[in-house]
Amino acid sequence: MRYLKVRPSGPIRGEISMPASKTHSFRALILASLADGVSMIRGPKVSSDWHEAVRAMRMYGAEIAEPEESVFRVKGVAGQLQTPEDIINVNNSGTMLVFVAGVAAACPGWTVLTGDESLRKLRKITKNFIAPLEELGVTVISTKGDGMAPFVFKGRVDGGVAHMDGIGCQPVFSVLIPAALSGRPVDVHVENPGETAYIDLLLYWFDRAGLAYENVGGAYRHYHLPGNAAPRPFDARIPFEWSAPGYPLLAAMITPGSEVSVRGMDLGDPYGDKQMIYLFERMGADISIGEDLITARSGELRGIEADMNALPDQVPTMAVAACFARGETVIKNALTARWKECDRIAAVCKELKKMGARVTEREDGMVIHQDGSWRLKGAGIDGYYDHRMVMAFSVAGLAADGETKISDAQMVEKSFGTYVEEMRQSGADFEVVEEP
Repeated sequence: MRYLKVRPSGPIRGEISMPASKTHSFRALILASLADGVSMIRGPKVSSDWHEAVRAMRMYGAEIAEPEESVFRVKGVAGQLQTPEDIINVNNSGTMLVFVAGVAAACPGWTVLTGDESLRKLRKITKNFIAPLEELGVTVISTKGDGMAPFVFKGRVDGGVAHMDGIGCQPVFSVLIPAALSGRPVDVHVENPGETAYIDLLLYWFDRAGLAYENVGGAYRHYHLPGNAAPRPFDARIPFEWSAPGYPLLAAMITPGSEVSVRGMDLGDPYGDKQMIYLFERMGADISIGEDLITARSGELRGIEADMNALPDQVPTMAVAACFARGETVIKNALTARWKECDRIAAVCKELKKMGARVTEREDGMVIHQDGSWRLKGAGIDGYYDHRMVMAFSVAGLAADGETKISDAQMVEKSFGTYVEEMRQSGADFEVVEEP
C-alpha cells in the first residue's frame, strides 16, 4: 500500500503547474473517435483512465496513433461503430463508464461494459440511463439487476423521445451522446436537472464537433437533437484542469506566511469546478484572480453557505476549507457526491471526525461549525482509492497538529500526477512511503 505522510509545514511558496484537463480530454477523445476524418488532440491528460478510454475506442474501430510530442492523432469511425471483440472494462472511471455507455447505444452490435468494485456496487446513479435508452430502442441489461455494472447493450438510437431523471449529469451524457449521433430527430426530457455546468462542457464539445442540438429554453429540461451526420474532425489543445487549483491554493490560505500561484487557467472555460476560486473569495480568502495568474496567500477565512451542485467534485476541498473558516459552513446540494469513486459525503465526514472536526452529515452535504474551540489533529486517513480524497486530506494535514497518513496515495496520478512533487518543492512536508 502506498501512503502519503503529511506533517505541519512552514510557508508554502511558489508557482504550481497545472495538469491538462482530464474532463476535457475524455470528451475530445470520444468525439474524435466518432468523427468523419482525422482529429488532433494536443496535450491531453494521460492517465490510467485515458489509456482505458483509448483501448475502448479502438475496440469500436477508431484508429488512435501512439502520441508524438503529446499529440494524439485520431482517425474516427465516421459514425460506423464496429462491435467490440471483448469486454470493455473502464476500471475506476465513472466518467468513462457513462461515455462508453453512450457510445454503446450508438453501436448496432453488442457491448459488454464493466468496471471496478466501486462501479459495480456504489455508482447507483448509472441506473438513470437505463429507462431513457430503452425508450429509444436500445437493449440495456444490468446483469445483476441492480442498475449498476456490468452492463450489456445492443441497438442503436435512431430517433425518438426519451424521459429521464437528471439529478446527476453523467447518465444525461449517456443519452445525449447517442441522441446526437442519431440520423433522425431525438427529444430528451429531463426532470430534476443538476450539475448543469458539466452538461455545458459536453455541449461545448458538441459545438467543436459540429453536432446540432437545442437546449430548449436554456433550462436543461428539454434537448432537441434534429439529426446529425458523424461529428466533424477538429484540432484542439486541451486546457488545464479546473479541479486541480483548489488544492495548492487552499494550502496557501491555511498555512501561515504562504503564497501560491497557478498560471494559465482559462476563466472562460465552462467547467463548473472553476467556481471553487469564487467560493474562496466569498470566504474572505486573500486571493487575486487575473487573466493568466491566480494567487492565494495565507489569511483568515469565514464560513459560508456553499451550493455545490455545479462542482460536486470539490466537496472534499470545501469541507477542508471549512475546518479553517471561522463560523458555520453549510455544504449543500451535493447529493451526487455520494456516487463518485466513494460516497464522498460520508467518507469526508468520517475522516474529518478522525481529525477532530465538528461536522454534521446531511443527505446532500454537511455542516461544519468552527467556533475556535477545536483544531484538526493528524490521523490515519483512508483515501478510499479516490484521488480527490487523498489530495484534499493532504491539504488538511499541512495545517493539522501532528502527522497525517493517507492511504491510496497512488491515486493522485489519476488527475494531478505532479501534485506531490510540486507541493514538496514549494515547501510542503510530504513523503510517499510503501508499507504493507
